[in-house]
Amino acid sequence: MSELPDGGAGGNGQDEAAAFASPAKRLRRSPALEPTSVLYNRSPSPPTSSSLVSSAAPEPPPISAEDWEAVLSGGDMAAPPAAARSQDASFLRWIMDADAQVDAFDPFLPCQETAVVEPFLQPQLPLPVADDLEPGATVDELLEAVRRADAGDSTGAREILARLNHRLPSPPGHPHPPLLRAAAHLRDALLRVLVTSAPAPAAVSTTPLDVALKVAAHRALADASPTVQFANFTSTQALLDALGTARRVHVVDLDVGFGGRWAPLMQELALQWRRAPVSPLPPPCLKVTALVSPGSSAHPLELHLTHQGLTRFAADLGISFEFNAVAFDPLDPLPPTGLSVAPGDAVAVHLSVGSGVPSAATLRVVKQLRPAVVVCVDHGCHRGDLPLSHHALSVVRSSAAFLESLDAAGAPADAVARLEEYVVRPRVERLLLGDRMPPWRTMLDSAGFAPVQLSNAAEAQAECLVRRTPTPGFHVEKRQAALALRWQDSELVMVSAWRC
Repeated sequence: MSELPDGGAGGNGQDEAAAFASPAKRLRRSPALEPTSVLYNRSPSPPTSSSLVSSAAPEPPPISAEDWEAVLSGGDMAAPPAAARSQDASFLRWIMDADAQVDAFDPFLPCQETAVVEPFLQPQLPLPVADDLEPGATVDELLEAVRRADAGDSTGAREILARLNHRLPSPPGHPHPPLLRAAAHLRDALLRVLVTSAPAPAAVSTTPLDVALKVAAHRALADASPTVQFANFTSTQALLDALGTARRVHVVDLDVGFGGRWAPLMQELALQWRRAPVSPLPPPCLKVTALVSPGSSAHPLELHLTHQGLTRFAADLGISFEFNAVAFDPLDPLPPTGLSVAPGDAVAVHLSVGSGVPSAATLRVVKQLRPAVVVCVDHGCHRGDLPLSHHALSVVRSSAAFLESLDAAGAPADAVARLEEYVVRPRVERLLLGDRMPPWRTMLDSAGFAPVQLSNAAEAQAECLVRRTPTPGFHVEKRQAALALRWQDSELVMVSAWRC
């Protein structure tokens, strides 16, 4: 595999062009500096499909399309110096060479020691489904149950769900149609609220075994779907564009998960530090504060693994790192105790719509932090502004499209089963059973936030990611100031940036 060029964040245009130059030809440079790309280790961004179409009289792109494709297809790329190469251990190169053996940060590494759970990860045979059960008709029955429940006819809704409960097992599993499997998750969510009257959200990790199984599910998601890399790299690029050369960065994350999304940012801070023209400088500092709500599915072990994994990676990079978990009630108008910003810190906030829609109180707290940027990741299925039956249909369609993309990618049946249990099912329950709120974009607008245009670099690396995905059917769509990853005609994930 060719080494990626290792350029600094503040490098000049000559250094960047030399890094990409081949013996046969040198690449053209734009006279104006552009945002640089995390995917190409600080390289100038190439022309994108939208920029080529929308620009009326553009100046020449920094790198021609022909030259850029030559680079991507494996042309000569200058290797970084030996001293820098020793620390260039980033999972960014997953995209550049899927078979490369990179000693990279793995947010799930601490759980590799828990091999005792392997017997629980074996695939299970799918349960039988009634022969006459047609996915479209099943969804229609479920939507009728939703309409009756929304109208107060809980008895009629239970009758429909009881009929489906005998004919549609939970979960039906692979190789049953994705729409049927998504319908089963919707049926279970409705049963949860109509029969058990249990509050949402569900799927809380209550034991270390639950955590290990959840880790396996998220690892399988990262391996099987480009949605994880798309969200992580696009978010990181938005942060880099907004934070510039800040050396003290404080990130507030309302859905920290296992922390894998922060590894690219940590490496970029380290690269900027190593390439700084003034030497020696103290190492940069990254602080991650995880806001953990009372209804969160995070087990204390999850936060421990997140802390451990990110701390280990920061130590390898030689940068300063701090991790804090702060209890946060999104319905409490008072700011959470323990959340503070030190003078001189550049603040960024990460919101994930797939883990619940941010409340008005949440946005007030975010605004009080005076962040340089708020990055929002939307998993494409929240329509709380619609009638409940329409919202339920949106959730089912989005979940079915996600499952269809996994099937098309050839993901193993056992991995898909874990994903359905620990990713799809909780997401369906949170979105369907959570509080009904206006669209999150409307809430951000009302709270005084304005969208920020994502850079050409963000769009370029997203398109490169899709081109290097072996499964056809994924494509990037530019939606006003945001970027969306779509499977066929369905949106899987969208990333946008906002500023006060």
